[in-house]
Amino acid sequence: MARKSLIVWMKGVLVAVFAAVSLNVADAQTGPCVDHSVLVARLVEKYQERQFAFGLIGNVAVMEIFVAESGTWTIIVTDVTGRSCIVAAGNNWESTMIAGVEA
Repeated sequence: MARKSLIVWMKGVLVAVFAAVSLNVADAQTGPCVDHSVLVARLVEKYQERQFAFGLIGNVAVMEIFVAESGTWTIIVTDVTGRSCIVAAGNNWESTMIAGVEA
């Protein structure tokens, strides 16, 4: 059951990431997108979030997950120009281990 929930959650994240990467320039300018270093500094200063994980989205972007000890979390996508967009954020982050995957 937990594995099904994880798969459903990951599909939701991938849909959000795909949507963020698919934004055209006009959409990106009106969304929560800024230079990567500015966004990371804001996450550290305001929420005490640190990078928890990251992964490549083909050759076009990087997805990063930032998490704080308080449980807040933010998922951002950064394109090849260094522009980062928030695609999801929330509370009550919990880290879990996936069977057969080593950290």
